[in-house]
Amino acid sequence: MAHQNDLPSLSEAISRLVELGLASDTHQDRQKRRARKMAGDTIDGIGDMATTADNRASRKRDLIDGPEEFDRVRLDRRRNNSGI
Repeated sequence: MAHQNDLPSLSEAISRLVELGLASDTHQDRQKRRARKMAGDTIDGIGDMATTADNRASRKRDLIDGPEEFDRVRLDRRRNNSGI
């Protein structure tokens, strides 16, 4: 166990723990970002170049985010209670 040289107040200790928690990059977050980037790169490679850039970006978002109908059942997305 590491020895702590300073003795912070309770509020300072809590602040430090919160900072550590917010700054941590979990393995699952890295996997999600990597999968999203790989999907985006693949979609870019097979995209229809005859359409506008805005249309391609919209299609890419729709493919990566999934259908709107699934939003309410996704466990990895924050729920928006305004539409319920």
